Amino acid sequence: MNDQKLDALLEAVAENTTTLIDVQQQAAATSASSKDARNYIQTVARQTSWETNGKVIASVLTAALEKDHTALHAASRAAQEMRGLSVELTRKTDRAAETQQEASNKFHFAAERLLRVAEAHEQGKWRRMGGMALIAALCGAVGFFAREPASKFDHLWEARTALKQDVTNGDCKTLDGINLMIDGARACVIKEDPA
Repeated sequence: MNDQKLDALLEAVAENTTTLIDVQQQAAATSASSKDARNYIQTVARQTSWETNGKVIASVLTAALEKDHTALHAASRAAQEMRGLSVELTRKTDRAAETQQEASNKFHFAAERLLRVAEAHEQGKWRRMGGMALIAALCGAVGFFAREPASKFDHLWEARTALKQDVTNGDCKTLDGINLMIDGARACVIKEDPA
């Protein structure tokens, strides 16, 4: 049992030793890389002309600022134009809405007039039909009532003709007449009905 523990302990120590050696090698490589990097930066810094680089950087920044300034002016002009166009478009839209409202009102008025004309025509049609029916009824009534007097007149004309030929004819009595002598001539005189 003790031998097993001793073997396990030796194995763990061997693994740790290997790990420590790897870590030492990596640390040495990192240290060398850091030293190389530091030397490189120092070399670059010694060889760099900061005055020249500063001028280049300043000119680049100045050009960028000028472009930004030009772009800002262009954006400002575009915004002013857009505002002007927006105001003009709003006015045109308002005028178009007013024109459309006027046209809508005119159309509504015309539709109402057309409806009134149609209603008047419809009422007129019934009035015309009623008028025609009334005229037809009047004509019929006149014809009906005129028929009787006309037949009476026909009867009177027939009686007149008969009485001209003979006053003593029985038609005189039929008409409630009386035979009289007037100016030396016989005549059939019909009495007036007091009713």
